[in-house]
Amino acid sequence: MLDQLVLWERGLFLALNSPHTPYLDAFFHLISARWTWTAVIVALIAWLFYKRPAKEALFFIGIVALMIAFTDQETSSFIKPLCARLRPTHHPYTKDLVLNAYGSLGGGFGFVSGHAANFMAIALFTALAFRDRWYSIIVFSLAVIVVYSRIYLGMHFITDVVPGSLIGLLNGWIFFLLYRWVRAKWMPRPHPRAPHEAFRATLPIWRGVLVGYLFFLLFFAQEVVKILQQIHYY
Repeated sequence: MLDQLVLWERGLFLALNSPHTPYLDAFFHLISARWTWTAVIVALIAWLFYKRPAKEALFFIGIVALMIAFTDQETSSFIKPLCARLRPTHHPYTKDLVLNAYGSLGGGFGFVSGHAANFMAIALFTALAFRDRWYSIIVFSLAVIVVYSRIYLGMHFITDVVPGSLIGLLNGWIFFLLYRWVRAKWMPRPHPRAPHEAFRATLPIWRGVLVGYLFFLLFFAQEVVKILQQIHYY
């Protein structure tokens, strides 16, 4: 059944995968790579402790880490081996047609997308926790870009990233309910009763960090292209 889905979606998938340029290769490779998010994670941890009780920050970090670990294991250690559908770069229906960046083919199985699940889980969890319209727009925009990058890079089919995104949204919602319930029991007054009240004052800083990160990647991708041109990669 999963292989039949590949036949149904192949035309649209290849259309979404096809618009390759040196700049887009660099940008989507950077935003999809987990190491490029290291600075954002460090900035998030610093921001959580800024003008906020350590207990509040540590609990938030702990529940997010638990959510990511659960989502990652659910997708990578359970669903992928169970369903065992090959990535587009390895699948016989697409391996000779799909485009990738820098010769990266990825691992064997792609259903479902762990990137899509993790980023959507984080997006919904934090959007519910912070309850800020502009933050929600920013974080979901970043998540959607990452999800599309997996198709662009040839790492996942559409039917990998859509179920992965839905799993991530479900996990984000469940872990937020858990976070809100445990926090209400564990955080006595004078801590703010609602999670968003604890983050409202400094949230513009975090919004700025995410927007700044996106613009940095847009700029840095051009520098990557220049370097590759200098070494005659293209």
